[in-house]
Amino acid sequence: MQETKMITRKPGAFRALSNRNFRLFWIGQLISLIGTWAQSLAQGWLIVLLVDPLGAHTPAVEADANFYSGWVNFAGGMPIFLFTLLAGVVADRVDKRKMLLVTQSGLILSAFGLGILATEGVVKIWHVLFFAVLSGLFAAFDMPTRQSFVAEMVGKEDMPSAVALNSSIFNAARALGPAVAGLLLAARVSIGAAFLGNAFLSLAVIVGLLLIRVAPRFPEGTKTKADNTLRGVWNSTREGFDYVKNTPTVRNLVILVGSFGVFAFSFNVLIPVFVRYTLLPNATDAMQVKSFGFMETVRGVGALGGALTVALLGNAARQRKMLITGSLLATLVLIVFGLSRTLWLAYATMAIVSYGFVLCFATSNTLMQLHVPDHLRGRVMSIYTLMFIGTIPFGSLFAGWLAKFIGAPTTIVICAVISLLTTAYIVFRPGGLREMEVTVKAA
Repeated sequence: MQETKMITRKPGAFRALSNRNFRLFWIGQLISLIGTWAQSLAQGWLIVLLVDPLGAHTPAVEADANFYSGWVNFAGGMPIFLFTLLAGVVADRVDKRKMLLVTQSGLILSAFGLGILATEGVVKIWHVLFFAVLSGLFAAFDMPTRQSFVAEMVGKEDMPSAVALNSSIFNAARALGPAVAGLLLAARVSIGAAFLGNAFLSLAVIVGLLLIRVAPRFPEGTKTKADNTLRGVWNSTREGFDYVKNTPTVRNLVILVGSFGVFAFSFNVLIPVFVRYTLLPNATDAMQVKSFGFMETVRGVGALGGALTVALLGNAARQRKMLITGSLLATLVLIVFGLSRTLWLAYATMAIVSYGFVLCFATSNTLMQLHVPDHLRGRVMSIYTLMFIGTIPFGSLFAGWLAKFIGAPTTIVICAVISLLTTAYIVFRPGGLREMEVTVKAA
C-alpha cells in the first residue's frame, strides 16, 4: 500500500499538492491572498489621500504622509512584536486548525469594518490605526500557527515543496491583487471596495479549513496536562529560545531575517509617497495610483519568479547559495531603487529586489522548517516570525520619522546601505551563513 502511494505522488515542486489537506489549504490561501494584497495597496493609498485629499504636493504634506504611513505600519506590527512569542506557545498546545478558524475570522471582521467606514466616506486616520492594531493582533497568532500547521499536514518529506508552493501563491497574489486594486481606484471605484473584497475572498480560507480533516495531534489518553501558569509559559518560551541559540543554522537565519525586518523592509512604507512625490510629482491622482498599483504588480512578478526558482531549483545542494545570493542581490539593488528618478527604472529594480528577497526568504523558511523538531515548531517559528515581521514596525516608524526630515528617496538608500552591510557581515563572518549546515539529519 505504501509503495502505491509513492508511485502516484507528484514529483518535485508540486508533490505537496498530492496531500488533500494541503491542497484545500493552498487553494483557500490563493483566493484569500489576492484580497489581502489588494487591501495592502488600498490601505497605503488611503493614508496618502487622508493626509493630502486635495493633492497639494507641498513639502509639509509630503512629510506628514511619510510620518503617518510609518505610524500605521507601526500600529499593525506592534501586536505581532508583543504577542507572537505567546502565540508560539499556544500553537504548540492547541488544535491548530481551530486556532486558524478563529484568527482568520478576526482578520475578515477587521477588513469588513474598515471597508464599511471607507465606503461610507467617514473613515479617519485613527480608524485605520485601530483596524491595523486589530488585524495585527489576529495576525500575531495566525502566522506561527499557520506555518507550523503546514508541517503538521505534509511532514518534513514534502516540506520544501509545501513552502515553495505557499511562496508561489503568496507572490502570484501579490502580482494580481495590487494590479486589480490600482485599476479599480484609478477608475474611481470606492477605496472601501478593496477592504470589502478582501473580507469576501478570505472566506475561501474558512471553507478550506472546515473541509480539512487531520488526525488528533494528541491521541486520546496521550496528552499530558500543560503547565499554564506564568512560569510554565515562560519556561516553554525559553525552551524555544534555547534551541535557537544553540542551533547555528537556525540562529543565523533568525539574525538575517531580523536585520531585514528592521532596515530593508522599511522601504515598503515609503513606496506610496515615493511614487506620488518623487517619480510622478506632476501626474494626476488617477495616474499616480495606477502606477502605484503597477509597481506592486511588478514587485509581485519578481517575487513570483523568485518563488518558482526556489521551487524548481532549490535542492539541498543549492539552498545556501540561493540564500546568500538572494540576500546580497536584494539589498544591493534596493540602493539603486532608492536612487531611481524614472518610473521604468524603479519598476525594473523593484522586480529584481523582490526576486532576491523571495529567493532568500523562501529558502530560509524551508531550512527553518526542516531543522525544527515538531514539539518546538510553534515556538521556534514564532521567534522567526517575531524577528521577520515583529521588527518591521520599528523599522517602519524609523523610516517614516527619518523621511519626514530627509525625504523618502534618501531614507530608502540609507536603509538599503545598512541592510547590505549587515547582510555581508552575517554572510562572511566566522560561523556565518557561508558555513551553515543545510542538510538535516534523520530523526
